[in-house]
Amino acid sequence: MHQREVIEIAIIVSLQSDIPAYEQIKVQIKAQILSGELAADEPLISMRQLARDLRVSVITTTRAYGDLEAEGLIYTVQGRGCYVKGNAELVREQYLRTAYDSLRTAAEKGKAAGLSLAELKNKLEEMYHAQRD
Repeated sequence: MHQREVIEIAIIVSLQSDIPAYEQIKVQIKAQILSGELAADEPLISMRQLARDLRVSVITTTRAYGDLEAEGLIYTVQGRGCYVKGNAELVREQYLRTAYDSLRTAAEKGKAAGLSLAELKNKLEEMYHAQRD
């Protein structure tokens, strides 16, 4: 059914970061899926192997994979491992739709509060650059 040739994925975890390790793992895998670096039905490295490679607990990798599965980005085949779901483009479109809706709301509320377009753009840029990848 599924071949098990695991593709290497680049993940860096900083244990000094304020962001929990599971969240760092989740965000990096999510970015690779949404960008197309990880394709549909591609097998992911096992949770145990990823934990060993990153020197974190299996609980940490299990949480990251569980969150990714809950978000509809990966699926698990019992006894075979985790794979990238085929609907990454659909998930990306949902993220974009949510972002556009939020921007529309921000524009409406900002305008109602008397903010200029330049002020809104500056605030958006600040928020964008403050986000951790």
